[in-house]
Amino acid sequence: MKQITLLAALLLAGPLAWAQQAPKLTERSYEKLRDYVLPDAREEAWRKIDWKSTFWDAVIEAQKEEKPILLWAMNGHPLGHT
Repeated sequence: MKQITLLAALLLAGPLAWAQQAPKLTERSYEKLRDYVLPDAREEAWRKIDWKSTFWDAVIEAQKEEKPILLWAMNGHPLGHT
């Protein structure tokens, strides 16, 4: 019984404590949060790759340049909506 009461107290107090500690959104805090969330140049490097839309185009280019092919294949919706 003590465990259930403790669990209930934690479940109720947790969100209230978090809400009281939430920082105010100011111009400076917004810029800091925005810069944290937006990807930097290193995280955007994959966009510079000349991706091929068909496997056959990749095979032809890979044979010419003697390079391997990365084949990304998956089953289902890319956002997990199945």
